[in-house]
Amino acid sequence: MPRFFILFVWLSAFVLTSCNYTEEITFHPDGSGEFLMSYDMSEAMTSIKKIGGNEEAYKKEEKVDSIIYFKDILKEQADSISKLPQDEQDNLKSLESMMMRVQSNYETEVFNLGFGSVFKSITEFPEILKNIGKAKAFNARGSTEFSKMDRSEVAKSVNNMLKHLQFAFDGKQFSRTLKAGYEPSAEALAKLNEEMKMMGEEEETLKAMTYTLVYHFPKEIKSVSNTHALISEDRKTVTLEQNYIDMIKNSELMILKVVLKD
Repeated sequence: MPRFFILFVWLSAFVLTSCNYTEEITFHPDGSGEFLMSYDMSEAMTSIKKIGGNEEAYKKEEKVDSIIYFKDILKEQADSISKLPQDEQDNLKSLESMMMRVQSNYETEVFNLGFGSVFKSITEFPEILKNIGKAKAFNARGSTEFSKMDRSEVAKSVNNMLKHLQFAFDGKQFSRTLKAGYEPSAEALAKLNEEMKMMGEEEETLKAMTYTLVYHFPKEIKSVSNTHALISEDRKTVTLEQNYIDMIKNSELMILKVVLKD
């Protein structure tokens, strides 16, 4: 197993409180494009260096900037996968269209990991989001820390929000909204606040985490509904960054409607 896979498992122990998220979508003129969910775990890399552990091995790791296709990983592990129950085989087969982007440099404390897929239509987004979760779990399989992280109140709150996302794009107008009736329950928010209080010093790090939307369009942007969004100089990219915890507590902060020029 490549060392950056091992490093990912190590980083899973810190990702809950040391990760900034970026949701990036690139649209082509025909409505197809690429969807990438990235996790900047550079702060987690810094934590690993402070506590030590396999440091010499990671120092020897070459700088990595690669794209890995799951269809190749599944092909390499075909023998072991064939021994799994059929439902698990089918689950893994659904990842064939997924890819993983890895950028790692131990010396400069950089570790970015992204999961995504190309798409023919925006209607594929719900399946892509579901497969991103599967892809993360596949790469961290065997990690008890990852399992613990995935059961945390923070992770459950975000995953619940992602399940209720709605995207629409007709070539002229794009929207990122939430399904009607979605709202974090008072119980869920209470559990989240309690979990944060129990984090001690890590609570401040968690409070500083961000979730950023970056959307690239084939035409110039005419207007954006969210007043916090920024439009690029060429007016073809919109960026919206929000505090991670604020987004969980008030997911409407990430609602976005974009109108393109004719």
